[in-house]
Amino acid sequence: FTDRLVASGDFKFRRSAFSADEPKVTLLPSGEGAVPIDLAMNSATPLHNAALLVECGRLDPRAQALALFVRRWAKDRGICHIAKGHLSPYAWTLLTIYFLQVGLEEEGPILPAFKGFAVSSSLAGKATGHALQHQAAGTGKSVGTLFMDFVRFYSSSFDFRNEAVSIRTGKRAPPGLALPLHIMLCEDGKSTEVGLCIEDPFDQTRNIGTTMNIVGLERMKQELARAEELFSKSASLSEMLEPWFPEDGPAAA
Repeated sequence: FTDRLVASGDFKFRRSAFSADEPKVTLLPSGEGAVPIDLAMNSATPLHNAALLVECGRLDPRAQALALFVRRWAKDRGICHIAKGHLSPYAWTLLTIYFLQVGLEEEGPILPAFKGFAVSSSLAGKATGHALQHQAAGTGKSVGTLFMDFVRFYSSSFDFRNEAVSIRTGKRAPPGLALPLHIMLCEDGKSTEVGLCIEDPFDQTRNIGTTMNIVGLERMKQELARAEELFSKSASLSEMLEPWFPEDGPAAA
């Protein structure tokens, strides 16, 4: 099917990710300003991701805006490509929601636990029968300020070894017994390290973080450190989103 679309001249092949839990192909429609599209079979993740983003906007518009900005930043900085050992866009959405649940200790949570996402929890078979009322914390922080807090939370506060990202509970805690750990092989080929645990709220036995390898984890931490450095310099948005290239890529030419 993909070959037929590309042969028609209306699409260009961009990338594939067949090693992931939910294989997909990314195509780029022809024409100026075209937006890449993903094609997948028997995958519920796009539906789940869209439902969460829509409800973020309903609960607090800043939450949806922050999730989309985080995904844009991760994509531009080269840490949102599962075929290269990084996290998926869905994983970055979950990281953002979790931060807005637990990462603003002084102000309080902006987003509720998963049961407060009426549509999404219904898709997961955990419907409460009615939409739970949630009063967002009384913080007037802008999306830009929340992004700064997001970076600092995952740079300094989040425990990568002993904490699980679980928007289902909306609480800071170790991984649940049902969630498999992700053990990554280090570059020396001998030692190992526990990878990022991200619980899929629609399936408590699925660890979304398993797409990440040791290089991907190191790159994520590098980009968090870079963002913090740019904050200290009051850098512009364009500098923050400057596309990343490998050392031997176009930027080094």
